[in-house]
Amino acid sequence: GFDYDEYGQMFFTNNVNGHLWHMIPGSHYIRMSGHGSDPNPYVYELMTKCADHDHWDSSSGKWTDSRDTSGVHGKLGGGHSHCGGMIYLGDSWPEEYRNSLFLCNTHGHRVNNDALEREGSGYVGTHRPDFLLTGSDWFRGTELKYGPDGSVYLTDWADLGECHDHDGVHRTSGRIYKISYGDVPQPEKLDLNQLSDSELVMLQLHPNDWYVRHARRILTERAGTAANWSQSKAELLNIYQTSKEVSRRLRALWTLYCTNQLNDSWLVKQLNDPSEHVRIWAIRFLVDDDKVPAEAVKQFAHLARTDSSGLVRLYLAAAMQSLAPQDSWEIAAALDQNHENTEDRNFTLMLWYGIEPAVMPDSKSALKFLANATRPLVRQLVARRLTEDIDQHPEYVAQLIQQAIDTQDIAKQQDLLAGIQAALQGRLKAEAPENWQTLKEATAKTDSKELQDQITELSVVFGDGQTMDVLKQIAVDSEQSMKSRYQALETLLNSSQDKDLLSVIQKSVYTTELQPLAFRGLSRFYDPQTIQRMLGRYRSIKHEGRQVLLDTVCSRKEYVLLLLTAIDNKQVPQEDISAFHVRQLRNFRDKEVVEKLNQVWGQARETPEKKRAQIENYKALLTAERLGKADRIQGRALYEKTCAKCHRLFGTGGKIGPDLTGANRANMDYLLENMVDPSALIPKGYEMVVVALTDGRVLNGNVVRKTDKQLSLQTQNELLVLDRQQIEEMTSSNLSLMPEGQLDQLTEEQLANLIAYLAGNTQVKPPVASAAAGK
Repeated sequence: GFDYDEYGQMFFTNNVNGHLWHMIPGSHYIRMSGHGSDPNPYVYELMTKCADHDHWDSSSGKWTDSRDTSGVHGKLGGGHSHCGGMIYLGDSWPEEYRNSLFLCNTHGHRVNNDALEREGSGYVGTHRPDFLLTGSDWFRGTELKYGPDGSVYLTDWADLGECHDHDGVHRTSGRIYKISYGDVPQPEKLDLNQLSDSELVMLQLHPNDWYVRHARRILTERAGTAANWSQSKAELLNIYQTSKEVSRRLRALWTLYCTNQLNDSWLVKQLNDPSEHVRIWAIRFLVDDDKVPAEAVKQFAHLARTDSSGLVRLYLAAAMQSLAPQDSWEIAAALDQNHENTEDRNFTLMLWYGIEPAVMPDSKSALKFLANATRPLVRQLVARRLTEDIDQHPEYVAQLIQQAIDTQDIAKQQDLLAGIQAALQGRLKAEAPENWQTLKEATAKTDSKELQDQITELSVVFGDGQTMDVLKQIAVDSEQSMKSRYQALETLLNSSQDKDLLSVIQKSVYTTELQPLAFRGLSRFYDPQTIQRMLGRYRSIKHEGRQVLLDTVCSRKEYVLLLLTAIDNKQVPQEDISAFHVRQLRNFRDKEVVEKLNQVWGQARETPEKKRAQIENYKALLTAERLGKADRIQGRALYEKTCAKCHRLFGTGGKIGPDLTGANRANMDYLLENMVDPSALIPKGYEMVVVALTDGRVLNGNVVRKTDKQLSLQTQNELLVLDRQQIEEMTSSNLSLMPEGQLDQLTEEQLANLIAYLAGNTQVKPPVASAAAGK
């Protein structure tokens, strides 16, 4: 839900990744994991919630304790799922509630209340005592609205379940409650449409915003057809000029704008108003048209240098996106030099969003701005954007390097190089700037380990053979610290496709601490001898190394038969091969592979009829009595082995797939349908793609971000940034990233343990380290 406060600031509510957000024009916000990336691949960093708290214990994840409104979640607010949002601006509730936010808490069966307080360049939502506790599992509040008498109307879905309707949509069970304070006199029956224009204007002074908003709407509708609006304009201007309350002045200002009674010259004068809120709205109205007047741009620059209000500076940063690129830089420089908001992340990001569209069209101004920029994150992001087009414009990167050479500020050098590194992540090679060697020499004696590491990593990307030779020696030198060896190997793998690297990897696979990294690097090369040796030593490899080795083996068709033979020979346990791996092997569409796979794994169930029959069989097996006797600790062990890599539950696990904490896990149909047939309903952002690489690998995952040069692919185990020159073919699939067949290899006892754990509403203690995944 969303609503506006007394000063016209918009706030909206959300679930999972934060419940309260301040809506700023031109902003970019984080999304729930897996729900796609920002449409603009060059914004890089995203804004977060404005609340300083959660309504559940997000550190432990045990939101389900709040189903009975008890425990720590009940004290914090009842849960992470919210619906609706109202900022109370009525006139019959106590003053303490005015201009604060109310929102329905789904799991907590209550209404939360947050105060909206100014902080820095924006607002922070602080927790207040819960406004209403129902004590009913059936309460599913959906919206709140205040009415003409100041009372609040609360709608209640009145049903069980939070996210899904497994027994049909119940359209007759909803309820509407009216919440009043004391004896509220009933308002007179009044049709606002029958009031005169002057009467509607005077309603802009009403203490209940219900009248204010409806009157403004009617005045806006009438203004379009009125022959003469001069009297209403004069009355509104009188309110604006004489009222001592800023909120009343704003109401008049908004109505004047909605009725098309303002001009640019008048609005420019309001940029000098004593109220920060009036100045903000003058800025917003001036950039509302396609062309911003030159006198406004000039005044914006003056405000950027002199205005003491962080909120005004925030809206100046937002306004830059509406200006011509050449008009942004003076304002941006002034905002950057105003150090009152240096630690304010939202302001810093809005400053970046304001200049990002102008960086490439006006690179000369961008580099000039960067030379004097004071904010570390802005320096990094500008450098990153300029480096994105290194192939077309290598001179931009050379100028970044020159700035790093010219400054004695190590922090600025690190920021510039961090931006270049981020832009080149995943690139196997890039042309070295002409002055790269000069920077290396200038920083050779630096005491900054971070700067040294940045120079080393970029030297590999820029094809510095001497640096690569040194790193190769460190990676295989047993006299070096394990940390140094790991960093050397990691840098080589991140930045080099050198064929000589294979010999380094072949030596590293025998060092336990380096195995996961070495196995990942091995996937780039065709080396069946090393793969066969590692499969033979499989049982001596630690868990993390095993998973990466299996991923590597399953990425190349030539290795698959070696793996299946190793399973046949009992060198690799069959249960270590996940359903995800099986799907990946089937994607090769090789007859010999499929036949061998069917021998060691079994046939795939692919028809909807078989899946439905499988679900019904599971339901018959998983009776309440059987689940009641199940071992949830062993169920947790199974979950951590098969599910936790991608999903979070009770605050732990991966973020590749949806967070299961908010799912309707107590419903057996919901659980089984999603586990047996995960591709039946795929949320946007979780669609799988199959990527064939020029080195022979085939990868499965979903696309997180893509540019002309790079593609970020989220696989089951890691986020890969691929050079698009490596991609031979990429095809979309109608399958979920979550594979089918997850339950096929479980015994009946293991199945009951896993389902009992997933359906439970409390966490259980972890299994002992030596416990098997099932009994």
